Amino acid sequence: MTVAMSSAAPAAPSAPKTGQHTVEEALRDEALALFFESEELKTTPTSGGVNNVVQYVEAANGERYILRIYNNGNKSEKVRFEHEILRQLAQQKLSFEVPRALPSRAGRPHELLSNGAEACVFHIIPGTLAKTTSPEEVGRATGELCSAMGRVVITDQKAPIPPYFELFKVHHAIGGNAEIFYKEVATNPDFNVCREAIDFLVSEIKQVEAKLAVYLQQDLPMQLIHGDLHYDNVMVVGDQVSGLLDFEFCAYDWRAMELAVALSKYVGEKEPLPLCERFVSGFAQHGQLTEAEVAAIPDLINLRIFSNAVYFTVRVGGCWGAAPLRARTRSSRSPRAPAPTPNRVRWVNANRDALTSVIREKMAALVAARA
Repeated sequence: MTVAMSSAAPAAPSAPKTGQHTVEEALRDEALALFFESEELKTTPTSGGVNNVVQYVEAANGERYILRIYNNGNKSEKVRFEHEILRQLAQQKLSFEVPRALPSRAGRPHELLSNGAEACVFHIIPGTLAKTTSPEEVGRATGELCSAMGRVVITDQKAPIPPYFELFKVHHAIGGNAEIFYKEVATNPDFNVCREAIDFLVSEIKQVEAKLAVYLQQDLPMQLIHGDLHYDNVMVVGDQVSGLLDFEFCAYDWRAMELAVALSKYVGEKEPLPLCERFVSGFAQHGQLTEAEVAAIPDLINLRIFSNAVYFTVRVGGCWGAAPLRARTRSSRSPRAPAPTPNRVRWVNANRDALTSVIREKMAALVAARA
């Protein structure tokens, strides 16, 4: 196989930006050989994203794909779980695309490499990242996917990603032990440059811990969820959603977390409430929520924010790394940059009633319209 490396940006503007990691040529070539017959291929790195090795692949006939080499600690069970969900979703009639795997030369959706990592090749979903455009349409697609995920059934494998309410299982370095996290942020001098923000987050996390116990007693509806479905994982063509990306964090969790995760991005914008209102208007067209779920949404938005804060505290090499979390507690000089983590939490706390009123109103309106 001849692989021609190119540093030029890919020609088609429709390719999603889903990763930025480089990979050793030998491993890249090993992965490509499992999916393509011997031919000239051109690969180019992508930009954006932080988890996996993701590169564009262009075949000699001009067809273009996405190569993904998973960077998940060689957890093949996670890859199997993701691809089984994608297989079942592909059997449902949806108004958008989900990632579609190119079968390997052996006919499998993903393959194990010599270093223990899994690799797959996806067809490219046309469009550009939604960002804050078309929030109502993005909400509609999110509600549609939430209902579709509720119809996915996997009986032979336990979800490898813990639910959000198991907050301190978000990273293996914590292992579910909250005190490890609390001790680290209290004693690591790297946090002293943002001590006020860190102390605020710790106080809020402790409060939400107590609330989680209450919500668990309420038996909020649970199902499989995407778990990371926010506007940076949504592709649009014009005002229409063309596809939803990155299903590797699917989990069996509270159904309402799907909405909460999506809203957690909008609450970091300059004027969050109108965006949230338009998003929920779309979500309500297909999604369902009980009154208990609606009441919990502000805390669940914060739970997603706290999950990221805990995760990025330990992200670097599986060891303690304060820098990523510090960055999330500081304001950016860019006027377009999302609000830092503490400000998002403060906004949610100050607008709880407005948020729940909007959600309740939109859900009730759609229920009445269906009747």
